[in-house]
Amino acid sequence: MIVVAFIVSLVVVATGLLVRRIIRNLRNRFTLADLVNRLGMTAEEWSQLKPPTYRTAMIPKRNGGQRMLEIPDPDTMVLQRRILRRVLKRLRSHRAAIGFESGKSIVHAASPHIGQAVVVRVDIENFFQTTTERRVGEWFRAIGWNQEATEFLLMILTHNGHLPQGAPTSPRLSNLVNARLDAGLNRIAQSYGGAYTRYADDITFSFPVDQPRQIRALLQMVGRYLKQAGYQMKNSKTRILRAHARQSVLGLTVNQKVALPRSMRRRLRAIRHQQSQGKPTTMTAAELHGWTAFEQMIASQK
Repeated sequence: MIVVAFIVSLVVVATGLLVRRIIRNLRNRFTLADLVNRLGMTAEEWSQLKPPTYRTAMIPKRNGGQRMLEIPDPDTMVLQRRILRRVLKRLRSHRAAIGFESGKSIVHAASPHIGQAVVVRVDIENFFQTTTERRVGEWFRAIGWNQEATEFLLMILTHNGHLPQGAPTSPRLSNLVNARLDAGLNRIAQSYGGAYTRYADDITFSFPVDQPRQIRALLQMVGRYLKQAGYQMKNSKTRILRAHARQSVLGLTVNQKVALPRSMRRRLRAIRHQQSQGKPTTMTAAELHGWTAFEQMIASQK
């Protein structure tokens, strides 16, 4: 029996070593040469490659305040778009990550939360600035790029130690890097019988039963999960919306169906009536056309 146990222990140790070796080899199976080949870069393009430069621009946020964009130089932008098409596009993010995903919109982020007893909204503080170069690098290594290829990708795709908001690759990368975070938060929601979606830095949970103690426990767990990923909750933006009040997700109401807020629907009806009477309106024709197209998109996708 002692001999058998000893042999079994040797097999276990050998198996563990083999598994670790396989994982190590998998993490190094793609080289810089493979990356250059996948990008279709010529020798001339490679020789002329320069370190990226960025300019900053401030744009207004939807709910007030300013958002800083870090915009890459034109040559870097072209290369980033090539990486997006040839390296990142076909990789799978978590199904709960809605923002920036092809074929998905804010309607898809709102729909799982229709008719729930309580909707909980959480914002992540400085989402792109706190999606760090270290985490992006760990993700590239985990999917198989070796150290040299990873360092090149980080040079092109990150800036000042984080994902630059303004680079075309940052939105897609933020979803891919956070697949594990999304999986964890989704498991929390499901354990309470609820739903979870994330649209960039906007996180939404909803539950069929309103249990205040459960909501408090949920928010504590979400805070811990975000902290482990290097993020922080924006406590001033946390909202707990119950069925007797207007429940909204990304500006769309979800009490009974996905729709524009009633106040906006009334305003649009009034403007259309004024327009039909030939009276001046508070919207330009282009603005009204945009809102009409948005309404039609909601109607078609919900």
